[in-house]
Amino acid sequence: MILGSISALLLLAAAWWSQRCHRKQRQAQRQLYDTAEHLRIVIDGLQSYAIFVLDTHGNVASWNSGAERLKGYTAAEILGQHFSRFYAQEDIDQGKPELQLRLAAQNGRFEAEQWRVRKDGTPFLATLVIAATRGPGGELSGYYEMSRDITERQDNEARYRGLLEAAPDAMVVVNQAGEIVLLNLQAEKQFGYHRDELLGQPITNLIPQGFAERLIADGTRSAADALAQQIGTGIELIGRRKDGSSFPIEMMLSPLEGADGILVTAAVRDITNRKRDEAHLIRTVGELKRSNAELEHFAYVASHDLQEPLRMVASFTELLAKRYKGRLDADADDFIGFVVDGVNRMHHLIRDLLAYSQAGGGGQELRNVSSQGALDASLSNLRVAIEESGASVTHDPLPTLRTNHTQLAQIFQNLIGNAIKYRSAEDPRVHISAVQSNASGWTFSVQDNGIGIEPLYFDRIFVLFQRLHKSDAFDGTGIGLAICKKTVERLGGRIWVDSQLGSGATFHFSLPEGFVA
Repeated sequence: MILGSISALLLLAAAWWSQRCHRKQRQAQRQLYDTAEHLRIVIDGLQSYAIFVLDTHGNVASWNSGAERLKGYTAAEILGQHFSRFYAQEDIDQGKPELQLRLAAQNGRFEAEQWRVRKDGTPFLATLVIAATRGPGGELSGYYEMSRDITERQDNEARYRGLLEAAPDAMVVVNQAGEIVLLNLQAEKQFGYHRDELLGQPITNLIPQGFAERLIADGTRSAADALAQQIGTGIELIGRRKDGSSFPIEMMLSPLEGADGILVTAAVRDITNRKRDEAHLIRTVGELKRSNAELEHFAYVASHDLQEPLRMVASFTELLAKRYKGRLDADADDFIGFVVDGVNRMHHLIRDLLAYSQAGGGGQELRNVSSQGALDASLSNLRVAIEESGASVTHDPLPTLRTNHTQLAQIFQNLIGNAIKYRSAEDPRVHISAVQSNASGWTFSVQDNGIGIEPLYFDRIFVLFQRLHKSDAFDGTGIGLAICKKTVERLGGRIWVDSQLGSGATFHFSLPEGFVA
């Protein structure tokens, strides 16, 4: 009985252990199934990649949705078929499918970029990996392939290379390690290298140490950060040619995010000529400034020093006229009159020449100026002329702006004085207005009802000593409008006129940096 009881217990224990082992096996199978199903779902969800399994002969054993989208075959159409149908006929004839499987079996994997063919016969460029799979004993159990369509990327790269070659400047593309990965023909010419000598080389071959770090640092930032820090602005650096010579360059940087990380495209322009021209311009401007200063000083000294002897000539000529008028013959009286008239005109000419030499001077002391106040100052100086001519001067509300009070008053005085001088048969009427021409400037207008100006003379009237009328018709030396032009331009503006002969004239002048106080 005891043996029978033991046997029964052993049978029960064996049954319990068997059930337990079956349960663990079922759990393990369920976990394996769940894992495989999860992996299948993940692989099937990779729409950008064709992922499928091949048996040892190269026949398709599994097919994901990415492969169906990329190659055009449904799983029912392709399962069991040889994967060589994805190859071009030329590659099949050369035995490439079988060769690539052998290489994958020998080396564990095979990688390449090559043309493949879809179900409809259209070719596409793919990047692919074929990997060998092996069983527990190391025997070959099959392969899996993962491929991706890169035709669009290839087309973009071709277009990008075409744009680089068409660019008028040297173009150099640098990766995050500071290595040159692409350049155009202009870069070869500019730096004196052949393309093969620069590809893969550090950018420091072209830009000396101390400057190249800035380019490399820009390349390691994200495109958003780089653009936020105005990476597109020009950077003036020193380039170095293959022969070791240096030359000034201007470089524009543009970040580009690609499959291989961030690349930086550098547009490099040789600015040797520009630098030489800038230096020449600086020298020329300096010489012109010195020359202008000397001419202005000469004009001032000449006009100032000539006034004293001229004043003496005028004084003695007038004395002769008073003492001997009527005591000599008529011709002598005329001759004396001619001398007096000539001396007076010379005196006015020298006085105006002195005014022109001083026009716009004074160091350009700019401050907030009431143009109404400047107009009032000019009208005060013209009070006698206004009263004698019966002139009427009106104006619109005038702004306060940042300029020079004395020079603005001088402009008003000359323009209003001209309107009174060149009046028609009617009493002179002059109107001054101002409009804001842009966010930081004003345009003033001085309108009159005078004799007007023919359009063909618009440019001539602003030239020094240019007169449209004989001296016996109107007083003057032809300097007033030249003074206005010089003064307005020194204040950063310009002056022009609208007119028709017999219909009055409107002189306009603009001044920058105006603002309402």
